[in-house]
Amino acid sequence: PSLPDDEFYHTDLIGLLVVDAGGAEIGRIKAVMDHGAGDILEVARPGQPPLLLPFTREAVPTVDLAGGRVVADPPPGLDGGEDD
Repeated sequence: PSLPDDEFYHTDLIGLLVVDAGGAEIGRIKAVMDHGAGDILEVARPGQPPLLLPFTREAVPTVDLAGGRVVADPPPGLDGGEDD
């Protein structure tokens, strides 16, 4: 069944390309985890450990199912980089 505009089936999200606000590729959604406090997107990144991204409007402001991508704005320090 169809969902409201701000809800998504996990299967629709898995495999989507994840880009930053500038359009640079971050990776692809490998899994959607639900630990009770909110969903977490596991983003597979080539040559790097996976990025665990909170599935919130702040961290993922745009989900474009038709375009096959999501725009992410990860919180600073989330991927373990020193310059975040």
